[in-house]
Amino acid sequence: MAFLEKFLQLWMGAARRCSWLAVIAFFAGAYVAWGYAFSTLTINTDTADMLDAKLEFQERADALNDAFPDAKFGLTVIVQASVADEAGAFARQLAEKLEPDKDHFQRVFSPTSDKFISENALLYLDQATLEARLAKLSKATGLIEALAAAPTAETLFKKLTEFDEPVRQSELGADTLQTVYAELAAVIEAENNNQFRPFSWERIVEDDGTEGRSSYLRFVEVLPVLEDGKVDPAESAIAEIRESIAELNAQFENRVDGYITGGPALRGEETRSVIRGVGLSLVLSIFFVSALLYFAFRSVFLTLLSLASLGITIVFTSAFAAFAVGELNLISIAFTVLLVGLALDFAIHLLLHVEERLAAGQSARIALNGSVHEVGPALAIAAPTTALAFFSFLPTSFSGIADLGLIAGGGVIIAFFVSITFLPAAIQTFPGLKARGPSGNVRRAFRVIDFVSVPVAILAIGLAVYSLRAIPEIRLDGHPMALRDPGSPSVRGYNLLFESEDGAPYVLTRLVSNRDAATKTADVASGLEVVGEVRSLPKLIPNNQDEKLELIDFAAAPLLFALEAHRSPVLTPGDTAAAAKAFLMQLETGEDNATRVRLRAALKTLLSSRAPSLSDVDRAIFRYWPDFVSRIDASFNADYIEDGALPEVLVEKYRSNNGFYRVDLLPADDLRSDEAIDKFIADVETAFPDIAGGLVQSKKAGAEVQRAMYQATGLALVVVLVVLFILIRQTKLVFFIMFPLIIAMILTLSVGAYLNVPLNFANVIVLPLLIGIGVDSGIHLVLRQRQVAAGEDVYGTSTSRAVLFSALTTVASFGSLIILSHRGLSSLGALLTIAIGATLVCMLIVLPALLKLSPINGDNGRKA
Repeated sequence: MAFLEKFLQLWMGAARRCSWLAVIAFFAGAYVAWGYAFSTLTINTDTADMLDAKLEFQERADALNDAFPDAKFGLTVIVQASVADEAGAFARQLAEKLEPDKDHFQRVFSPTSDKFISENALLYLDQATLEARLAKLSKATGLIEALAAAPTAETLFKKLTEFDEPVRQSELGADTLQTVYAELAAVIEAENNNQFRPFSWERIVEDDGTEGRSSYLRFVEVLPVLEDGKVDPAESAIAEIRESIAELNAQFENRVDGYITGGPALRGEETRSVIRGVGLSLVLSIFFVSALLYFAFRSVFLTLLSLASLGITIVFTSAFAAFAVGELNLISIAFTVLLVGLALDFAIHLLLHVEERLAAGQSARIALNGSVHEVGPALAIAAPTTALAFFSFLPTSFSGIADLGLIAGGGVIIAFFVSITFLPAAIQTFPGLKARGPSGNVRRAFRVIDFVSVPVAILAIGLAVYSLRAIPEIRLDGHPMALRDPGSPSVRGYNLLFESEDGAPYVLTRLVSNRDAATKTADVASGLEVVGEVRSLPKLIPNNQDEKLELIDFAAAPLLFALEAHRSPVLTPGDTAAAAKAFLMQLETGEDNATRVRLRAALKTLLSSRAPSLSDVDRAIFRYWPDFVSRIDASFNADYIEDGALPEVLVEKYRSNNGFYRVDLLPADDLRSDEAIDKFIADVETAFPDIAGGLVQSKKAGAEVQRAMYQATGLALVVVLVVLFILIRQTKLVFFIMFPLIIAMILTLSVGAYLNVPLNFANVIVLPLLIGIGVDSGIHLVLRQRQVAAGEDVYGTSTSRAVLFSALTTVASFGSLIILSHRGLSSLGALLTIAIGATLVCMLIVLPALLKLSPINGDNGRKA
């Protein structure tokens, strides 16, 4: 200890003698470091990149992404509308608008606009669904033929008046007739409310009964051109899509919503959210920290001096991060907020001792020398101990922890260097510096804490022991979506995928080397209970084609004849109002059901108005009639499908340029629960141990992150214990330092479990961070206790105040993360706030209570 004190005296003395030169050098160095960091540091929020690429599941994911870039870099535009026809029309027009732009898009594909799918969609239905679909079309032939000849509301009302006999006699059939009535009621109700709602002809041929869904989804798949070197490589492509959506939405009178999701969109929005969030958090934390520092020092100069040392430390550490790692990830980007607490810790401990001596009338030189005697050895021990605790994160396979450990460890050393060099030099430049001393309120608060310390300590230890039962309840949510802002457009779009069978947000994929293996995989997977659908290149060849084509040809003849006879209908003026009134009279005399009652009420309201807007109703009914006719026409062009008939855009989805085949396995059940996800992965892995895909990658990554946390926590504990034994060489003192820290760790985990705060990719670092941050306070308190006179305690020293304000500034820095929309960083702030609060209680109450029960007063050094 004497050697450390002597070294620090010499070092600070040299800094004081060259005070102006040192201060100028620090600010000049900070300017250069800032420029280097700003031009070099990049950000990558892809959680998959935070794990060792040599892990087996990572290698499988990389192989899949290399063979099929759309697996990771593809975008999905989700079109949502209340009318199926409108969603389809929007998706078709959007695809047509994007496809020619090769500067931004490598490939654009929409099932609703693809000619091959339009012509052959019926072949991909199973036999029962195909028969039902064709039966509905056949029953609607009379209505379709009449409307093809004269597509007007008058014709529709007249035909429905004819069809509205007892349901058993209806040519349309009960289900189709009720669907027509439901759609017509929706159109007229909207008109009565001065709104435009198109009629959905697509629903007429669907076999889904009378009740329509509240919204319909259609998809446009886009492989964007990525711009290397940008924070968001797909930013330009996404901007073009958004602009196209906005233009189309104006044409569709804002009745359609468009969401862009997929890896690049999710990562891009997350990156911007993290940058904005950390920036806001840093501003807020500095504001609150400044207030705490002024309350601690009661001196504007010492407050500004502390903030200057903080700024210099952050800038130098940023430059170190740029040199050492070059790229910040979702976790390591929080180092700036972390350093607000770590960097100020050394400054607070040193300057509070200086402040108290200045208040007693000592000169700056004497105050610094006395402060070094009291706190210097503790600072010199805390710095390498804390840094090594952070460096112990390095061996883990989780670069999120490893990179943060490297940056934070380096930041601790930098903060220590700035504190023992810049601070003495800056103080020397103001030789007449005065201070007011500690507030009486703070002293009284510590007297209260001293009085209750033993019973509160017993309570805290008992609570920790009791809370051990809650630790097994802690769960890890390893899915990246658990981190992201649920209100962001890409996440809202992603969640919509759960509402569509075609969307399939959770897919498992097997990569195989040839077609036979793809066929075998598809056959085996189809027999798994947890697999609802298999998509692969062999599956693009429909089964039972001969039988299906025969059914299609049989149903096509009357419909195509009706459509062909009226390719150019001639619209003649008629009396729509009279036809509507006749239909209303028929509705009033027929058999009632809910749909008829609804339609009758809507039509009666429309006709009772002074000027019924029947022309607007007509426009709404036939808004998508031409599209409907075109789709029917195209659907009867189905032809036998062989490999050579498949369009290239579909083949590329399932066969890569280097000859690999992908087989996608879609779940049979809703996977919005951990249990369902676990069962899906486990059952598929039983059949295919080499399965890949984002879902299994996230699950295995979560397990790897959990293992990395245990490893980092264990290594940090071992390293801290070894360093403390080497430097202090007293088992009793090491126990006093570590015991409160262990209690704080238990309390943190148990409170997190009780509050249902799951561990995730971001907040999983809390325990190893707690060791690195918390051990510092224990070292200061234990070593200071050795110096005070026998019979006295550490509460009467500046060290206890320094521990208090150091913890409060750390809480202020991390607590500012709680308000962020990014759930990962927000949960990190919440859990670290709990952790630092628990550490503060244990260090300022449990530890002093232990010291009372087993005094360690040593050299009877002068109290300060």
